[in-house]
Amino acid sequence: MDNVEFSSKNISKHDEFPEAEQPSESTSHKKETVSFFGLFSVADKIDYFLMFAGSIGACIQGAVLPVFFVLFGRMIDSLGNLSSDPQRSSSEVSKYALYLLYLGLVVWLSAWTGVACWMQTGERQTARLRLKYLQSVLRKNIDFFDIEAGDKNIIYHISNDAMLVQDAIGDKISHSLCYLSQFIVGFAIGFTLVWQLTLLTVAIVPLIAIAGGTYTIIMSTLSKKSEAAYAEAGKVAEEVISHVRTVYSFVGEENAVEAYSKSLGNALKLAKKTGIAKGVGIGLTYGLLFCAWALLLWYASILVRHGDTDGGKAFTTIINVIYSGFALGQAAPNLAAIAKGRAAAASILSMVKEDFNSSKYLEDGIVLPRVEGNIEFCKVCFAYPSRPTTVFEDLSFSVCAGKTFAVVGPSGSGKSTIISMIQRFYDPTSGNILLDGHDLKKLQLKWLRSQIGLVSQEPALFARSIAENIMFGKEGANVDEMINAAKAANAHSFVQHLPDGYQTQVGEGGTQLSGGQKQRVAIARAILRDPKILLLDEATSALDAESELIVQQALNSVISNRTTIIVAHRLSTIRDVDTIVVLKNGEVVERGTHSELMIKGGEYASLVSLQVSEHNTNPSLGNNNTTFGLSSTQEYSNTENHQEFKAIIEGVLQPG
Repeated sequence: MDNVEFSSKNISKHDEFPEAEQPSESTSHKKETVSFFGLFSVADKIDYFLMFAGSIGACIQGAVLPVFFVLFGRMIDSLGNLSSDPQRSSSEVSKYALYLLYLGLVVWLSAWTGVACWMQTGERQTARLRLKYLQSVLRKNIDFFDIEAGDKNIIYHISNDAMLVQDAIGDKISHSLCYLSQFIVGFAIGFTLVWQLTLLTVAIVPLIAIAGGTYTIIMSTLSKKSEAAYAEAGKVAEEVISHVRTVYSFVGEENAVEAYSKSLGNALKLAKKTGIAKGVGIGLTYGLLFCAWALLLWYASILVRHGDTDGGKAFTTIINVIYSGFALGQAAPNLAAIAKGRAAAASILSMVKEDFNSSKYLEDGIVLPRVEGNIEFCKVCFAYPSRPTTVFEDLSFSVCAGKTFAVVGPSGSGKSTIISMIQRFYDPTSGNILLDGHDLKKLQLKWLRSQIGLVSQEPALFARSIAENIMFGKEGANVDEMINAAKAANAHSFVQHLPDGYQTQVGEGGTQLSGGQKQRVAIARAILRDPKILLLDEATSALDAESELIVQQALNSVISNRTTIIVAHRLSTIRDVDTIVVLKNGEVVERGTHSELMIKGGEYASLVSLQVSEHNTNPSLGNNNTTFGLSSTQEYSNTENHQEFKAIIEGVLQPG
């Protein structure tokens, strides 16, 4: 694995990947597959050497057993002559015993080479395939995840499908080559020694192979069902134990045991069927085998009596052909695994091929020498690819560099869509979005996103340390930069008091941190790259009053001298912004400062009225900083504009 290159620079656009074989209309229900050689589309020179060496080793390993039977047959002949010529027979037996020793060394070396080389190259190629697949996924536009990601089963492909490919490329090919080699060499020796016995054996072996194959298929099916039944029983037990307090509270112990017993009952029924099938299968296979031996030995005795062969050759032929037939049967499951690997590879390689057939994703476009931060939406029309409903129709507004700009409005008005479009997760269907006068679509995407910092309502933290989560915000950041960002985000103080400091593991999704702590880590990550544009998507709406105050203090310290666009519901984040726009049905219906919009008494004031009314009716719905600006008139009792705000609020709340 050390030789596997994981750097993205090794993934060239000139790499060629096999096209998945498209099913015809008549076979459209069949799963797409790649060719056998398509499994090795990501192999390098080292892999080709490993596959060549592994194939030679596997073929030699398979040929050893038929050769062993030949030597063993000759030993039988020598032992048969022991009484008539003891000295010569003893010498020959010793010679063949030495040959068998040499053969043992050969099979040890060949088996090791075959399995080790194929396993190694399987690991290498699958690791490379996983990497290419993930890189291809991460080059997709965001609409891919909206529309296709569910159908593509990305996680399934990168885990389960990749394991099927690894299984196929690894020891399954080695075993298949070994069994096929044994089959070919065994039958070749059989026809060379006693062709009459070989023909008779060929007629019998299919019966044994069919019996053995049927037994294997039935056992495999029952085994899978049994595993599923026990998994279901385990799920019941896990659910009961994880909700044990609820079980105790409702005195549900007996019901829980009954449910678990019922699940075990299904597994028990399958176990009985498995036992019967196994007994019948083994008995039938061995019965056919002994009947075959009886027939073949009887016919061999006739051939020996007529002088057509001797005992050693007859024995060698019979056992070689029988075992070669079994080898072909043993190859079948491995060939089936290879077929599954081909189907799994089609899912992965189709994604990789789509990526390499597409235009450059991150590197194309203009890089501005300097960013001021002026943003302008010019008659933007937009509808999500997954939904035909129009979100924006000729939306126009501008944000001046270094200013704070808030977007408010009812749910579904398109507030968060603006955030997504500035990051170029989506492009307008018509119109333009400009940064310092340049169309976003003409700017290099990687560079553009490096100029933007995002803090969302539910910060996405990775199951890593706090330091790693913060440093995720800037490639190549050092520890000093990380700590300075944490200080600016008001996160350094709480991190210092953790037992492991910045090396504290946050858990999956940041579960080991409180909401306010997660948000401050997210703010530190966003400002680590010192972005010219800061996007706050309801950054404090999910926090309690105390956490919101701390996070808001952190935000206030980092938004200065940056173009800041805020999607928010709370006065603590929008009351003092430079400009507020109100969206409704994808259009700007109002714009101005907080005071101007409240005096106007329009849509913004109505939203404030609604939220104040809800909070006064049920204060438990929110904290003291209610959405869209006001919690009660008391909030302004100590402000210089108390009388003005009181009059506005009373006017807004006046019935009729």
